[in-house]
Amino acid sequence: MAEKDEAAKRETVTVRKQAPKPGMPAKPEMPDPIPGFPNFGYMALKGVDNARDLGGMPTEDGKRIRKRRLLRSGALGEATASDVKQLVRMHDMEYIVDFRTPLEVERSPDPIPLLSGVEYVNMPALSEGAIITVGRTNLAKDKKLMREFTEHPFDTIKDLYPKAILGETGIESYKRFLHDLLQAKEGATLWHCTQGKDRTGIGAILVEHALGVSPQHILADYLATNLFIGGWIARMEGILRTLKVARGIDLDIEAYAYAHVVYFDAAMEAMRGVFGSIDAYMERELDFGEAEKRELRRMYLEEV
Repeated sequence: MAEKDEAAKRETVTVRKQAPKPGMPAKPEMPDPIPGFPNFGYMALKGVDNARDLGGMPTEDGKRIRKRRLLRSGALGEATASDVKQLVRMHDMEYIVDFRTPLEVERSPDPIPLLSGVEYVNMPALSEGAIITVGRTNLAKDKKLMREFTEHPFDTIKDLYPKAILGETGIESYKRFLHDLLQAKEGATLWHCTQGKDRTGIGAILVEHALGVSPQHILADYLATNLFIGGWIARMEGILRTLKVARGIDLDIEAYAYAHVVYFDAAMEAMRGVFGSIDAYMERELDFGEAEKRELRRMYLEEV
C-alpha cells in the first residue's frame, strides 16, 4: 500500500511558485486606485469571480461611465440563483457575451435555465487550439501542451493577446461585441471568459479606450483582477494537487491566474505595432471609428 501511495504521489501535479524569469514580475502587480471608482466596481457574488461594474469610472473629459450598463466577470458556470438574481435585479443585466471557445462552454456552460429574459451569445475570441483549459480531462489528454505551457508560462499567456487582437476569430468577436453595445439601448451587458482577465480584459480595454478613459486608469482596471481572483486560484490549486498526469509537470499558477503589465503591454503593442494606434486598429479592423465612439459615449457616459 505504501508503494502504491508513493507512486500516486509521484504522478500528481506539483503546484509550486517558480522563480521569476528575467523581465517577469516577482509578484502580482497591484493597481493604483481610481478616484471616484471605489473598489473597482466589485460585485460580491458567491459563485462568480472577478465580477465588476464599470459604472463610476471617470473619463479624461470629466465624465464617468454610467452604472448598471457595463459589467465584466469571470465564468458564470458556478453562479448561484442568488448571484443571477443580483445580476438581473440589482445590476439590470440583460445581455451576456461569452468570449470562451465552444469546448470551454460545453465543459462549464453559463446557467441558461436561470437566465430567463437575458440574451446570451457566445463570441469566441480565440480559436480552440489557442486555449489551454485547466481541467481534469484536458490536462490528462494533452500532456505535451501542458509541458510546453509550464516551461514558458508567461510567454504562453502573453502570446494569447496578439492572437486574440490580430487573429480572425478575435477580430470578428470584438467587432461584433462593440457594435452590439451600440444596440443595447438600456440595461447592462456583461462580458466574460474564464477568469475575466485576458479575453475579457481586452474587451474592457477597447470599451474603456473608446469611452475616453485615461491609459493609466485602463491599466489599473486591468490589474484589478489581481484583487479578486483568489477564489479561482484556490480552486485550481485543489484540482491540480489531485490530478494525475505525467511526472515532472509543474503549473505556474501566478502566470496563468494573475494580470501582469507584460500582458497588458503585449495587447497595446499588438495594436500599435501593426496599426500605429489603438484608434487605427479599431477603425480598420473593428469598423469602429469616431462616429461609433461618439455614439458609445452618448449612450454610456454621464456628467459627474
